[in-house]
Amino acid sequence: ITKNTTKKVNVIKQLILRYIEHTKKRLSITDINADFKVSFENYCLENNYAPNTIGIAFKFIKTICNHAKANGLPTHFQLDNLKIKYNRVKHIFLSEDEITKIENLNDTDLTDGLVNAKYWLLISCYCAQRVSDFMRFDKSMIRYEKNRKGELKPLLEFTQVKTGKIMTIPLHSKIIEILAKFNGNFPKKISDQRYNDHIKNVCKAAGINELTLGKLFNPETKLQEEKLYEKHLLVSSHIGRRSFATNNYGKIPTTFLMQMTGHA
Repeated sequence: ITKNTTKKVNVIKQLILRYIEHTKKRLSITDINADFKVSFENYCLENNYAPNTIGIAFKFIKTICNHAKANGLPTHFQLDNLKIKYNRVKHIFLSEDEITKIENLNDTDLTDGLVNAKYWLLISCYCAQRVSDFMRFDKSMIRYEKNRKGELKPLLEFTQVKTGKIMTIPLHSKIIEILAKFNGNFPKKISDQRYNDHIKNVCKAAGINELTLGKLFNPETKLQEEKLYEKHLLVSSHIGRRSFATNNYGKIPTTFLMQMTGHA
């Protein structure tokens, strides 16, 4: 499993340990039944966990139990029928007009860090990959292959971090233009957190401030609050991948779209 999966597992593990401490009862795999589901869900709601966060944690608990079951350990007969409902989340994406606004930003009006983030954001909007993948891009991953017309076309080859899938995708002409600005290289690599912070400011500078319904963490209440925010505040590292898929759906064959994103 990846480092990110390990982090998620440890977060959920700590939640389960707090639940055990709260109930003052030892928890066994055979205890995961309908009564546990109600008790665990109530505990999480009392501690202000969002419904979808509870659903993810419960899904993980079921995964562990099913793994145990596959290895011959006994589980409760109710396990397979236990489910927690997810709420549909409205996903934020950048429209083609908004991407053009980002492209038209004058680099001299931005700090070096924001210029760097701007081009990574544009690359993500034209390559459809996760930040864990595109932030590793290097010119050594580019190879050239002749098309049917005998023209050499650049392809990008890499292995997705999350899925381990080997990817070969065509380089979008917009990405080729960006590489030319960096002498054939990709922009400077930065941490996921800094990238997340910078692209919010890039979108703010581009005037992407339409009031949009979304959720943000309030440090005072320690809760995710859903309300109208200026759109640039809701931008995160996954927005490029989502924007590519949304903007191209119905315009290019779905099989090609899936090939680009790596979805099965």
